[in-house]
Amino acid sequence: MSQFYGYTVDLVFKEPPGKTVRGIIERIVENEIVLKNPALVLPDGSYEKVNKKELEIQTREISDLNVVELAKSNSKYIKRQMKLLKGKEKSKDVASKDSKDSKDSKDVRDVASNGKKTKKYTDMSNASTNGSFSSDSELNAGSSSGSSSGSSAKKEIDVKYVDIYNEKPTATKPKKESQLEEFDFASNLQKFDKESVFKNISKHDKIDQSSRLVSFNKAENKDKYANDEMVLTQKQNSDWDDNEAFDYSNIVKPSANYQSTQKNDDTTPSDAGENTSLCSSYLNSLQGRHASNNSFERKASMTPTFAQFFSSVYDDSPIPTCSTLQLSSVLSACKEKFGLTNQILNENAGRSISEMIITNIIGSFRIGFKNHNDPPTVLILVGNNRSGSIAINTGRHLFNRGLKTIVFLLYDKEHSEEDLISEVDDELKRYSDTGGKIVNSMPQLEKILKTVESPLEFALDGLQGFDSDINDLLDTELNQVTQLIEWCNASGLPMMSLDIPTGLSASSGTNENDSTLLIKSKYLVSVGLPLSSALNMYKFGYFEKGNITHYLADCGIPRRVFGSKASLRKFDRRWFADSGTVDLKVV
Repeated sequence: MSQFYGYTVDLVFKEPPGKTVRGIIERIVENEIVLKNPALVLPDGSYEKVNKKELEIQTREISDLNVVELAKSNSKYIKRQMKLLKGKEKSKDVASKDSKDSKDSKDVRDVASNGKKTKKYTDMSNASTNGSFSSDSELNAGSSSGSSSGSSAKKEIDVKYVDIYNEKPTATKPKKESQLEEFDFASNLQKFDKESVFKNISKHDKIDQSSRLVSFNKAENKDKYANDEMVLTQKQNSDWDDNEAFDYSNIVKPSANYQSTQKNDDTTPSDAGENTSLCSSYLNSLQGRHASNNSFERKASMTPTFAQFFSSVYDDSPIPTCSTLQLSSVLSACKEKFGLTNQILNENAGRSISEMIITNIIGSFRIGFKNHNDPPTVLILVGNNRSGSIAINTGRHLFNRGLKTIVFLLYDKEHSEEDLISEVDDELKRYSDTGGKIVNSMPQLEKILKTVESPLEFALDGLQGFDSDINDLLDTELNQVTQLIEWCNASGLPMMSLDIPTGLSASSGTNENDSTLLIKSKYLVSVGLPLSSALNMYKFGYFEKGNITHYLADCGIPRRVFGSKASLRKFDRRWFADSGTVDLKVV
């Protein structure tokens, strides 16, 4: 059993049943197996070391033997097997020689009586001697036979293969030295005359060229072309750079669309359907590029879940959230104590959000100087509130970076009950002067989208924010925002909301009125501080964890503001460092 030297085996004992020991077979002496580095295999698959380097086991105690790993080719066990093999062959040769001598002496004694018999025994002995295996010279492949062959160009080397399991050599297979050398591809490739081979193939090829498959769709060579052939299609005529096409002064005035509607503020469902159908053609094209995600719809059977904000920037500690009253108090303190007006805070927020959109959502390569394609188009939804002014500011920064931005203003002088706040009015003027486009109706939106070559890829939701609620809108504005939200949700565009998704109450995070008035946001940006209502939307089942990516944007709130009131001290921390935005995760 020397062929098992060096094998890693599992020995299963008879008593106790199932006991298994793993080790390397060091040697086998009569009825005893010696294992090196033994270890007890436990029922759970783990190992327990045995305080012995070698373990002697009687074969009568073993019920089964499983081979785990063979011996390595260059290990000492293989050399030991070869040594044992040579020793056995030598002993065979000695025994054969002794047998021959004894037979020869016997033949000499019996030669007088039976000469034929003596000759027969002598021939058989010689044949047996000639057919026996040699010892060291034959086991060392090619050592002596290679040298005796001289210096011929193609020497034959006798290679002997040893079967270590049966402990005897196998058949000898001669190999030429040329077969052992590396093949020279370069020299052999030069011997191949490809040109003559293809000439010979073409000579015997009788198939007509017109009958080949490659000739069926081959265009005819022309020297002259008609007026409508070989003509490049002209670029779509876009009036994007024509500032007169969308004048800011025309937006704040009553639009032509609303002048033609009924003056009694009674809008029928048919009117809403007519306005919605105006954008149906472009909506179908958007649905082809963006799959609508219905997983954001509220599930009535969803159980309330607890949620908290965490971030790796803050060592994964829970992030405090604020109420709408606390956020309003912080913004007032910034203006009164530090002279940071809303315009300054909005400018800081717009810059932080625009950089995050370009880096994390649109992609910096899309607006790079080496990109020859048209930049993507971004839709900015603007309400008459703080979030609306931040959204316009963000759109202006995106426009300056090369993106095409369209502002949809949810405001009309004739039908809006409140005047346009100064923050939104100032931002609209700056945005319009820089070249951005502004619309305030669905027909206008459809018109401009038809003239833009680059696709609409993203939308920023600033319709509501923390200081307003779209459910408070009446009549015409309510119908218009309903159409706009339905259109955005059906388009499947990735939406980013500011502070809170439009449709949810900023104070409670619920929608107590029309459940269809809810933007299906994919991203949510908390400006300055995160609102508690941003977590309540998970609690009440409007969104599921993982459906929205949360960010916190820096608007430049001084840290000393949080120490001015006791109710704000929990926010006294360093919120931002090397970036104007921080990723938040909901747990």
